[in-house]
Amino acid sequence: MNNISAKNISTDLLSEVFSTLRLRSQLYFKTDFKGPYAIELPHEQRRIRFHLVLQGSCWLTPDGMESQLLSEGDLVLVPDGVAQVISHSENFDYPRPVVLSDAMEQGHFAEGVFVYGAGEGRCRLLCGFCQFDEDIDHPVLINLPSLLVLNQKDLGPEPWMSGALQLLKLEAELAGQGRNGILSRLLEIIFIQLVRRLALDPDHAHKGFIAALSDIQLSKALNAIHKTPEKGWKVNSLAEAAGMSRARFADYFTRMVGLPPIEYLTLWRLMRARLLLSSTDYSIDRIAELCGYASTPSFSSRFKRQYGQGPGAYRRAVKV
Repeated sequence: MNNISAKNISTDLLSEVFSTLRLRSQLYFKTDFKGPYAIELPHEQRRIRFHLVLQGSCWLTPDGMESQLLSEGDLVLVPDGVAQVISHSENFDYPRPVVLSDAMEQGHFAEGVFVYGAGEGRCRLLCGFCQFDEDIDHPVLINLPSLLVLNQKDLGPEPWMSGALQLLKLEAELAGQGRNGILSRLLEIIFIQLVRRLALDPDHAHKGFIAALSDIQLSKALNAIHKTPEKGWKVNSLAEAAGMSRARFADYFTRMVGLPPIEYLTLWRLMRARLLLSSTDYSIDRIAELCGYASTPSFSSRFKRQYGQGPGAYRRAVKV
């Protein structure tokens, strides 16, 4: 297999992972901040918050991290929903940060825009979040950096990302029908582009699920798992698919992906099962078969141990 075909496989696998994770994004609101301000956003589990600077500049200080200056056109994503402060200056001792819920009571909404503060200086933001199936911890999410900042000026050789970011900014300024739907999908596209881009980042290219997809040998094993999860894969057969010895494959896969091969196989089987339970009318017996389980009881037991409820209960809950 040559390098080009391996990259094609990697891209398809990444799309499949995000589809199975049920990636979706939603908008909070647009903001219009003026004068001295410091607004604290509380922790929100399993959400990847984003802020796009439409006008002006601001400082973002995620809990436990250094402050980041954001300028017009910049997009920042903060994984894991960590608490953060948005402020007019790097030093926000004055004014003291106001919790978002209190700030919303003190400010007001005008045509869907959250207006807060008064005085000189202005910063307008588009704010929202990306979200996934909350019960799934896939390595593509676990290995994300704590902060992702996208600067328009850094995207010269990447016109696909520059174009998506520019379209996002243009759509955010429109008031036409369908705007929110377009913005949500653009944010999902940009997030996937950012994750794919990590494979080229020297600080992250040496490990993680994205790096494994770019590896010619590991991508063969991952492709085998994703294409035929129902097959009775063992470490030996996956090592053979990758063209590696069993011991070297097991160690290399674990270091790169973050899970041993059979643990990743089990995770993918259960992820596929959740998707099939929620999106098809297949019987539980058939889903167990498609996901590599020899019997429905063993599938049901493993599913319940992983997610706290059996496949039947899960299907009833998601289809309400």
